[in-house]
Amino acid sequence: MGFTLIELVVVVAIAFFILSLVFVLMRDAKTRSRDARREEDVKQIQNSLGVYQINRRQFPSCSLGVINGASDCLSQALFDEGAVGAVAIDPLGGGSGTCLAGGSYVYCYESGGLDYTLHYNLETDSIPGKSAGWQQVKP
Repeated sequence: MGFTLIELVVVVAIAFFILSLVFVLMRDAKTRSRDARREEDVKQIQNSLGVYQINRRQFPSCSLGVINGASDCLSQALFDEGAVGAVAIDPLGGGSGTCLAGGSYVYCYESGGLDYTLHYNLETDSIPGKSAGWQQVKP
């Protein structure tokens, strides 16, 4: 008792279809997870900026730049003040890219001292009230 070639092709095709469906669902879940992490990271940065502002009565004054978690203007100011132990970086871009550029996933900060703007790029529209693309938050 054996299988015909057509039966084997049908079984392989069904298996391939199921595997591709699982792959797509997993990829979408990872993307949504990165966007959720971005929202949490931005809240953490805002909390650190709040501590800095309470201590210094102003926000770190920096021109628009990428937050790389180490040597950028914002990270250095927060470290020096002791407002944070580590500054978050984008889970996909890893702190390297260009602010406000299409396809670049980084956190960016700019401030003249009185207020600030944080920029970050979402991959999906899975965050309620926000669409994919560049977002900005202010105090």
